Amino acid sequence: MNILRIIPCVAATLLGTQAVHAQSVETPIDTARNHPPADAAASAEARPAWSSTIAYALQFEGSIALNPAGPADNLNFGHELADRANRPLFNQALATISRPVTGGPETDVGFNLQGLFGTDARYTPTIGLFDQTLKGRYQFVLTQANVVVHSPILTEGGVDFKVGLAPGAMGYEGIDPASRPLYTLSYVTNFLVPFETVGVIATLHASPKVDIITGIDAGNEVVPGKSDNNGAPAGYFGVSLNHLADDRLTILAMTRFGPENSLKVLPDANRRMRYWNDVTATYKLGDRTTLVGEANYLRDDGLKAEAFGAVGYVLRTLGPAWSVAARGEVMRDPQGVFVVGFASDTAFTNAIIGNPDRYVTAPPTTYGSLTLGATYKSPVLSGQGVAVTVRPEVSYDRSLNGTHPFNGSSDRDQLIASLDLIVGF
Repeated sequence: MNILRIIPCVAATLLGTQAVHAQSVETPIDTARNHPPADAAASAEARPAWSSTIAYALQFEGSIALNPAGPADNLNFGHELADRANRPLFNQALATISRPVTGGPETDVGFNLQGLFGTDARYTPTIGLFDQTLKGRYQFVLTQANVVVHSPILTEGGVDFKVGLAPGAMGYEGIDPASRPLYTLSYVTNFLVPFETVGVIATLHASPKVDIITGIDAGNEVVPGKSDNNGAPAGYFGVSLNHLADDRLTILAMTRFGPENSLKVLPDANRRMRYWNDVTATYKLGDRTTLVGEANYLRDDGLKAEAFGAVGYVLRTLGPAWSVAARGEVMRDPQGVFVVGFASDTAFTNAIIGNPDRYVTAPPTTYGSLTLGATYKSPVLSGQGVAVTVRPEVSYDRSLNGTHPFNGSSDRDQLIASLDLIVGF
């Protein structure tokens, strides 16, 4: 297989985003859910001072992912944030400054500024924004740098605009570990949804139950101009259905389209479209149980490849301190193009750019995965203003069609026992 052909494809499909990031960072979709249109009688005088609503947060995460097979390349294939086998990682120091917008009959302006230092930064770069500043295991990236504007136009709910660097607008799991139920990410999140975009995304609040989302950007994890791996833009379109089934069900359906491959790999990359499609449904079964389902299909005309998958979650709260989560997934990579292991600390960034590096590939494979995890949040420290979370987890991955992609391309399956610790202020 020609490694250069898979490089831009893999990089452009890594990392998804969840709705609300734990440090009060909001996407346009979150704004619709969390800030419904205010009563028309609300006045500017009733609002607090703009500066008083700015929030500050600092969060740290460390982890270890144990692989009893002890792969010679030290790589947990199919995993990214938990990619290094049997090695402790300082995943993140995540610093956030944000100011959310409110709905209503008046214009409101907010912002999100977020930076990340740690091993997770290797998988969340935006080419042209500090991506080459550090090249070791611990790197720095900006994950958010945007302005959010609520404008009371077109409908009673108005339109929210987000301009700048923001997480991709589709998928269930996010880079912020406190925003997702498990430490590891699904195959769909790792390989089939965009991570970061620079552009404009608008959310029209058509009604209390319907939001229409559209946007344009430079591409997945690139900025416009010289740092772009090609010269063509990409776009979003989607619908968010909220407060369905007695306020128990939310559905987010998004499609993304545009060239994503590097001109270094495909000279006609600007004309070769990639189509990303994702539907996520969240259903609150009861006061303590939530069900989540996600289905995804991706096609790349330049690489002549496609991939698709489905993920299901069962989330259960046991009490004030404990909760459990189960995730089951099947993903098909028919051409063996999308699921790739990044064997060096610079491989992910070079994949986006289109440069050669150390990559581990697999033959066409159908991946099955089952993950079980528990979460403990310290109630004592929470009362002191410190959020401490401990998450043990076991993940079992298996090739369902007889290939051997795991543990140095020697095994049909892979077992990982991981533990992460999150401390937030």
